[in-house]
Amino acid sequence: MLEFGTDGVRGRANQELTPEFALSFGRALADVFQPTSVVIGRDTRVSGAMLQSALSSGLSSCGVNVVDVGVIPTPGIAYISAARQMVGVVISASHNPYQDNGIKVFGPGGIKLEDEFEQRLHSLILSGNFTTAGSDVGEILTDFSAIDEYTSFLLSNCQMSGSRRLKVVLDCSNGAAVAIAPGLFSSLDVDLQLIGAAPNGKNINDGCGSVNPEMLIHTVLQSGADLGIALDGDADRMLAVDGDGNLIDGDQILAMFALDLKSKGQLKDNSVVVTVMSNQGFRNAMSRNGIKVHETQVGDRYVLQALEQNRFVLGGEQSGHIIFRNIATTGDGLLSSMKLLELLNASDKDLSELARVSMTKLPQSMISMEFADPKRIEEIIGLWEMVSRLSDELGDSGRILVRPSGTEPKVRVMAEAPDRETADNIVQEICDYLVDFR
Repeated sequence: MLEFGTDGVRGRANQELTPEFALSFGRALADVFQPTSVVIGRDTRVSGAMLQSALSSGLSSCGVNVVDVGVIPTPGIAYISAARQMVGVVISASHNPYQDNGIKVFGPGGIKLEDEFEQRLHSLILSGNFTTAGSDVGEILTDFSAIDEYTSFLLSNCQMSGSRRLKVVLDCSNGAAVAIAPGLFSSLDVDLQLIGAAPNGKNINDGCGSVNPEMLIHTVLQSGADLGIALDGDADRMLAVDGDGNLIDGDQILAMFALDLKSKGQLKDNSVVVTVMSNQGFRNAMSRNGIKVHETQVGDRYVLQALEQNRFVLGGEQSGHIIFRNIATTGDGLLSSMKLLELLNASDKDLSELARVSMTKLPQSMISMEFADPKRIEEIIGLWEMVSRLSDELGDSGRILVRPSGTEPKVRVMAEAPDRETADNIVQEICDYLVDFR
């Protein structure tokens, strides 16, 4: 039985995440939310239409109308969910390979579900006691105007006021962004080159996108572009590449946005929200510039919760999920990309210089270990004593983080230190210890 992680449920399509599971998921949604209508979109995976059909059937069998908007980025569903005050569902496994798929839900208002609602859905799917099953049959309708609505929303929040015409390479990761990116970016008057924009159902995230930026780096250098932008499969996050081929991660991009908003007096309480994965160099840079850093556990929904609770406007993750809470309800790779272009268009600096003056990264090393039951690490004898000893040796010059992944059967081991060799050695020592417990 699939369990909810930090971003809905995710598993191998047609093996773990089956049509039967999707059907039950739809019925559980109908019971928990009792909606009149639900809007559903997906990314480009070959299994997407199958699972979307099954989930739609589950909802329809409970009397719920389904609005199928086809291939659309995850933040596009969040926007439509908020604009129409509907429950929204996305069939996507984000940055995972095509063999995987997932289901994530936005409550009316475009906000990802809290743990309580996920637990209720999980319990209902397990029990199979769907009280609304067998009700009047709901309609399943198609509505491809959602892409146009989402495009208009994005364009309304980007002001390219400068005179620079940027040369941009955009990697769509052969994913959901292909449904919107060409028309969207052509409206910004940039010199655009698209890569990773020919999905065939099986090449999503394959050697492209934010998880595999090597092709983007090569294309930027070869074409002499000002910058490159890499999205992931469902376009809810982005990373960048400067004109010299250097990867610019989510921490650096978030630092640029935080400093820009502070300079304009638009950074609420001079505060930004990040997760425990954010580089110590980010924290150091924010401290030097009088910006307070609020920390959450990993997962953009936890960042969003902190933004909501404190009414802050900016937060994000090192992986490239960036939330402009005064504009959107979730991380949005396309919105972040446009905001980065807007920032560069108005600046006399190139991306490499903006990144350099925004923060200095502390050398970081990370290994993701395959682990049958990642949550077991809490009980591994001797592990935390080792982590404590190594942390004491680092002192204030670095930090160590060992945690179970919320989306994959893996354990993440990360270290930051004054130099890369030290960070690598610390990570390797911990991983060598964990090998026998996998």
